[in-house]
Amino acid sequence: YQMFIDNLATLTPKEEDIFNLYVQGCSTKDIISQLGITENTLKYHNKNIYSKLGVKTRKELLQYIELMRNSAH
Repeated sequence: YQMFIDNLATLTPKEEDIFNLYVQGCSTKDIISQLGITENTLKYHNKNIYSKLGVKTRKELLQYIELMRNSAH
């Protein structure tokens, strides 16, 4: 989990935008629509985000986001 938090700083601005939309609870469709990107572009960014944050799936990413939310309170 600490690696996840530490590596948030390594995200590019676009990856950060996508990550923040996940934090806000947006779905894949929401993100594609809000950012005006294709599904393949989102998959590309997701792959980079997962790699940088050390997660393998969106489910795992969302679990870490939940931990992050809970530790912020």
